[in-house]
Amino acid sequence: MKIRSCITLAALAAALSPATHAASDKEPVLVGFIIAQSGSPFAVTDPGRVAQIAARAVNDQGGINGRPLVVEICDTKGQPAASLSCARRLADSGAITFIGGRSANGVDKILKARNMAAWFPMGSDPSDVRNPLSFITALNAAGAAQGTYLGAKRFNAKRAVYVSMLGNTTYQQTARFGYAQAGVTDVQIVEVPPATTDFAPYIAKIKALKPDVWGGMLYPPEQQTLLVEAASQQGLTIPFVSSNNVIEDATIAALSKAPFPNSLALEKGEDGKRFPTWAEYERQLAKYDPNHDVKGPTDGTTTTDWLAVWSFAQIARKLPAVTVDSFRDYVAKDRNFTTDVLHPIDFTAAAPVEGMPRQSNIWAFAGHVENGHEVVDDATPYSAWQKTPVQAWSHQQVAEATGR
Repeated sequence: MKIRSCITLAALAAALSPATHAASDKEPVLVGFIIAQSGSPFAVTDPGRVAQIAARAVNDQGGINGRPLVVEICDTKGQPAASLSCARRLADSGAITFIGGRSANGVDKILKARNMAAWFPMGSDPSDVRNPLSFITALNAAGAAQGTYLGAKRFNAKRAVYVSMLGNTTYQQTARFGYAQAGVTDVQIVEVPPATTDFAPYIAKIKALKPDVWGGMLYPPEQQTLLVEAASQQGLTIPFVSSNNVIEDATIAALSKAPFPNSLALEKGEDGKRFPTWAEYERQLAKYDPNHDVKGPTDGTTTTDWLAVWSFAQIARKLPAVTVDSFRDYVAKDRNFTTDVLHPIDFTAAAPVEGMPRQSNIWAFAGHVENGHEVVDDATPYSAWQKTPVQAWSHQQVAEATGR
């Protein structure tokens, strides 16, 4: 069965503003977006929404040197074999690169056959880590280490509990790594099966383990919200630590009302006053998403896919001709890929840690949630891998915040 895209030419024409109609008779620059938007417990819609928002903003600003940018979404419906079908169809349609997708699901076969670059793939799968055609700028698993490192340092932790999806060994291993970098070796893992709705037994287990800090990363973000809400309902006061890679607006609201302090590793400098790229993201959301259909605008997956489209456009505008070869060659030689919300990445460098991709963004910003907002505590990025110092809370501050 042929997989159909979620965007049609008619929808594209309707989405283009009057300012870009004049350029719409030129050949579009096509970017393929491979993602599960339906049919799976892990299906998400926000990444596709913000990818289209970024494309609209690019086109409202003249497109790619006068050519309209088209982001064509192919919904895999959570079926691994569909990723290969999506990749093949999008490549046949003339896609310059793929966003999303996963090498392990067959995307690598198309990348190798067409010598294409995968721009911002999923980033947690070892197949992408090993694939020289995958250019990863935000590694989801790295968020686990960033979050645990920062939380342990901030709250002077010696014992920790990490909450994880059942069988998600990648996150568990990197979470342990982050804790170890902060000097915490007593780490207990609490696994939660997919689609869990009753988190009370898991909160009871956390209480019984008596850690200094607890937290984790459940997916999709709705699960993370239920976890935080259950902890509040059960009267947990132990500090919560995580990355904002799985944070939706409802999670931020829940953390703001929770009886425990929190610490977050913020992936992209979520502060429009300090970081112009983040300000641009907020401007686009306000203009193109007035009804707030994007329910997790600061979730790391959502912001990564917006940045994927936005940064692709900035690179493509520099190329004399936008082709598969010109884009791949440009990023493959880039020693200083940077925006103000990412630590500069050298795509030619060796991996800083065994098993991590050469080009992963292993930096984040120290932050927390307060009064319904994510707050950047320090505009200087830190790294769990390089043991960058972070400001710690005193034992008195922890005791005052938790009532212990």
